[in-house]
Amino acid sequence: MAPQVPYAVRQRIETVFEVLSHLPLEQPVAVVSDAGKTIALNAPLLKIVGGASTDLLGRQWSSVMPGWPDRARGFRREGEQVFEEHLGRPDGEQVWVRVSLGPVAERGEPRAMAYVLFISKPDVETIDHDEVRRLRKSLQLLADTQTDFVVEIDRDGVMTFVSPSFRRAVGAAEKELVGHEFMSRVRADDRAAAAAALEEALKPPFSGEMRARLAAEPDKALVWQIEAVIGDGIVGLDLVGRAEAGDRPADPAAPAVAAEPAGDGATSAPPAPEDPRLAAIRERLKTLAPGDQAGLMALARAVADAAGAECVLYNVMRGEAVETAVGWRLPPSSSP
Repeated sequence: MAPQVPYAVRQRIETVFEVLSHLPLEQPVAVVSDAGKTIALNAPLLKIVGGASTDLLGRQWSSVMPGWPDRARGFRREGEQVFEEHLGRPDGEQVWVRVSLGPVAERGEPRAMAYVLFISKPDVETIDHDEVRRLRKSLQLLADTQTDFVVEIDRDGVMTFVSPSFRRAVGAAEKELVGHEFMSRVRADDRAAAAAALEEALKPPFSGEMRARLAAEPDKALVWQIEAVIGDGIVGLDLVGRAEAGDRPADPAAPAVAAEPAGDGATSAPPAPEDPRLAAIRERLKTLAPGDQAGLMALARAVADAAGAECVLYNVMRGEAVETAVGWRLPPSSSP
């Protein structure tokens, strides 16, 4: 990373690159400051542009992407930018790439301090563009919630990903966590109820909540949001844990339980916010009219996004005629 980067920006960029290093794909990424200087880049990007990081860090990004100054004038703090542009190599060759860009800004700041550029070669079948968008949003979420514990487990409860914050909380290195059971890090008297909540999240609506303390921090009450990871079926669960309001110590005599609907006169925790993907589907259904092909396609794409699938068109025989129908297809597994 280039020197003289503000600490807040450096911390968020380091989080993004640390998460990327654990993903089963080689995603070329660069980070460019609002002033146009190259702040950070990774090895997969160097394979495309050639040269060494010492030749590029701290220099104007326009030396790599000549069209950057003209495009940067139209960028805003919020929203995603997607465009195609060419990169210049030291040998004079031009390489055309597709860029999915997102801003890095501190809360309350009126302008972006830097931009994260996820780069793919449009003439090479790499990662799907929609997946790049979801990946960028997920990384941004991790950068925004560095104090939250983020853990991914498979169907057997074995950890496949742990965030740096979780590693620090349990006082263990990544190799001591990945490949081992998540429940071994949960306080013993919370495990039964936590296991029941995880099992319940494998059923529709494939989400839930649990309260489970860590064995390393037995007096710190944690609430975990649970979301199923949908691949070829349900392949695992994403867990995001955060301290309860006020960071109240948990009652040692009270076991962790999955959230249940409140009965008459009972007080319940506030409902979890609705998944924006499901909200998008609901809005599409409200406006869909008979014969609205464009609306139908938009709805199909929203369903695909929620299910982690690809929206495709199929040729279907109807009698002796061939008609085009909308369908879905699960993408190839990206597991190493």
